[in-house]
Amino acid sequence: MKHITNVLKTVLGVAASFCLANSAFAGNLSGKSASDLAKMIRVGWNLGNSLDATGRGANAEESWGNPRTTKEMINKVKEAGFNAVRIPVSWSTHVSNNGQYQFAIDGQWMARVKEVVNYAYDNGMFVIINIHHDNDQWHMFPTNQYLDQSKKYVTDIWTQVGREFADYDQHLIFETINEPRVVGDQYEWYFDPANPTQTVREAIGCINQINQAAVDAIRNAGGNNMDRLVGCPGYVGSIDGLTTSGFSVPNDKVSNRLWLSVHAYTPYDFCMNPDKPNHSWNQQFYYDIEWLYNSLRDKVMSKGCPVYIGETSSSNYNNLEDRKQWERCFFGFSKNYGIPCFLWDNNSVNNTNGAERHGYLNRNSLQWYEPSLIQTIMETLGYDPTSVKDEIANEWNVYVEDKAVIIKSNVEIKNVDVVSINGTKVASLVSGGNECSVTVSHNGVYIVVINTENGTSVKRIIIK
Repeated sequence: MKHITNVLKTVLGVAASFCLANSAFAGNLSGKSASDLAKMIRVGWNLGNSLDATGRGANAEESWGNPRTTKEMINKVKEAGFNAVRIPVSWSTHVSNNGQYQFAIDGQWMARVKEVVNYAYDNGMFVIINIHHDNDQWHMFPTNQYLDQSKKYVTDIWTQVGREFADYDQHLIFETINEPRVVGDQYEWYFDPANPTQTVREAIGCINQINQAAVDAIRNAGGNNMDRLVGCPGYVGSIDGLTTSGFSVPNDKVSNRLWLSVHAYTPYDFCMNPDKPNHSWNQQFYYDIEWLYNSLRDKVMSKGCPVYIGETSSSNYNNLEDRKQWERCFFGFSKNYGIPCFLWDNNSVNNTNGAERHGYLNRNSLQWYEPSLIQTIMETLGYDPTSVKDEIANEWNVYVEDKAVIIKSNVEIKNVDVVSINGTKVASLVSGGNECSVTVSHNGVYIVVINTENGTSVKRIIIK
């Protein structure tokens, strides 16, 4: 199902009376620089351990114990105040050689990724998708021995993904790779950025080329991909990977459409170290976080490239009040420095590995495990989700049966218009109830404009 992302401009031009201020999908976002888009992202949430789970087949996203992702989950995330979702995706267990591509993506898996992306995209949220957990010697591995294969892998994946999402606007963001590193090396996770080992230096050079291959593939995929924001990490996704002298930003065919990715579970002793006996907040942790943000500002952003923190969280060590202190500090710097952060959520609160208790949203009950943690983040960012009108799609639902477009709402529907992609109104009705239907005679892509007592929303549909 293709997104016709510029259709709303046509709709607005032909039917100027349609008020789209409160629409779930607010229209075509284009022409914004990386810095512009970074300012538009308030705070993001990670759908961790779902589409990045490395099982096989259609139900792979459930292979690590999480339930199948639903639209209601993403609605809940937006209701809480997040306006962006990072959707990590593993592709390596869903590829095969089909003659055209050495790493051809299974169509069923691509369709499922697209379905989940649409849950957020159609809510007007920013969405990041990436290559995640494919860091192995059969797919992407940053050494000279595997460099050609690695570049081929990211080129194949991003060519296919880029073409599949070519008409999505700037709300959709691509991230080339996740935490690239030499798996199994002594310095897999940590290295001296001033004096990296030969293995790490080689890997950094390879990561530069792999990022470049990915960016080139995205730009060559056509459609809106020349305008798309693309995120690139350094070695292991760390700040050291960005600030070490060997790292370089890819050359891009377009200006100001790259930003740099860093993961920051900072300070590690507080956020993730299970061997630390006491996870109580102290002033030293403030200085650790201040150092992180100062380094990003002075050593990375000062060179003209914006930054985002694609993963951050503090693991649950039964230290709720201390975690709130960490949030006030970490997200306070995020706001003050203009560096958007994405909270890592793997839906785990009590697993045996203390480092990985990063559960925030219970994906079965759709309730926050500890709502005060989410509230603290929003308060720190100066955002009150209750102060704005709910504009997500659980107020109403649209679905198609044969040629009939059926609309159901929990508030009164005033009227409905159906507009073709060339801006022609093809059907209209006045409702007055909570459910109505309208018939569309011909196949095609249409925009349904729904006016309720709470405002106006739009939904893209396809009639087959």
